Amino acid sequence: MKIVRLKDLSQSEMNALMFRFGDDFSSVMRDVAAPICDEVQKQGDEAVIKYTAKFDKVTLSQVTAEKEELERAFAACPADLITAFEHSIENIREFHRRQHRENIDYTRSDGSRFGLMYQPIDSAALYVPGGTASYPSSVMMCVIPAQIAGVKKISVITPPAKDGGLQIPTGAVCRMLGVETIVKAGGAQGIAAAGFGTQTVPKAELIVGPGNIFVTAAKSYLFSRGVIQIDSLAGPSEMVVIADSDNDPEWVAYDMLSQAEHDARSIALLVTDSEPFARKVVACIDRDLAAGCGRHDIKIKAIENSAVIIADNINEAVDFASAYGPEHLELMVKEPLQYLPRVRNTGSLFLGPYSPVAVGDYISGTNHILPTGGAARFSSGLSVETFMRRTTWQMISKEGLAAYRSNLMTIARSEGFEDKHGGSVEIRFSK
Repeated sequence: MKIVRLKDLSQSEMNALMFRFGDDFSSVMRDVAAPICDEVQKQGDEAVIKYTAKFDKVTLSQVTAEKEELERAFAACPADLITAFEHSIENIREFHRRQHRENIDYTRSDGSRFGLMYQPIDSAALYVPGGTASYPSSVMMCVIPAQIAGVKKISVITPPAKDGGLQIPTGAVCRMLGVETIVKAGGAQGIAAAGFGTQTVPKAELIVGPGNIFVTAAKSYLFSRGVIQIDSLAGPSEMVVIADSDNDPEWVAYDMLSQAEHDARSIALLVTDSEPFARKVVACIDRDLAAGCGRHDIKIKAIENSAVIIADNINEAVDFASAYGPEHLELMVKEPLQYLPRVRNTGSLFLGPYSPVAVGDYISGTNHILPTGGAARFSSGLSVETFMRRTTWQMISKEGLAAYRSNLMTIARSEGFEDKHGGSVEIRFSK
């Protein structure tokens, strides 16, 4: 694993770190996702079943899951896992309930009233990866904020298991949360089914959740056509750990390896002010990789994408992380809260030695669906607000309109719209 000094990075090396979303998916969108989406729009369930057979090698008898499938999944789920889900659900609900925004309603001295109201969108579909693995945690992270926001129609999109049914943990959590519509199709065909609606799948106004390049391309395509709103484009998962030498190097190594085992394209960076500590962390990582445990091949490839960076001090490390805009940022330093005002641009922040990213992935209650590839510099993770619309309103008094009249006409005239923009005000005072 490479160790580099921050001050020695060239501009091209820095650019490679900063602009890292992943492969250009425009050709995938044009050549694969768009034709699939267009076919689903025309043929509905028939096209979804066709492409599920082609890509997932599963022949579906119907696109949506039966209620009995949810009950079977719940019954088959181990009791200790159900208990763990209940704990996680409780914490996620507690954290997200606090995110509700208050409506605004105020009156100016001239009697004009202004306001802003938050309302839930009508329907949302939530993509949950599946196929080779099950991600019940993502079901909770998507569904619970939507429910708290007040979304009435919630569906889950997830690839089917090899037998055409539901992944047991995913189905169990859907049943626990009261989700009734589950689309058993992944990839572009699953996204298109929810985006356009089919004979059995209700149309969604918003589709959220992470997925592979085909899911990302399909979401982007439907958004570009004005069919749906989306949360963000998902790239490889990533983390930055800022750690000083007072930490246990094995703890830091495990945190980085936990990121690496996500996906071969994952990125884990350590930024520290101590080169001896950095070398201890790298030695721990090397020992783990040599042991060949867990998702070994995936970890090997992800660590090749990763690095250890030596900064002159922790302030410099924090500034680098803020410029990098990571999905996850761990701050394992003395008195981490003192750096909180300095930290900017991260999807989710983990402070202190007992806050590994995994606790946010599963149990603490914060959301793990976060911006990747540097998008944290301009966007935020999934929240209750993701599922809300903001509507401004105003009720202008006669006195208020009279007060605005002169300056409104001046601005309208400057834009060449005095005839009817300005005229729509003037006519109210002409009689």
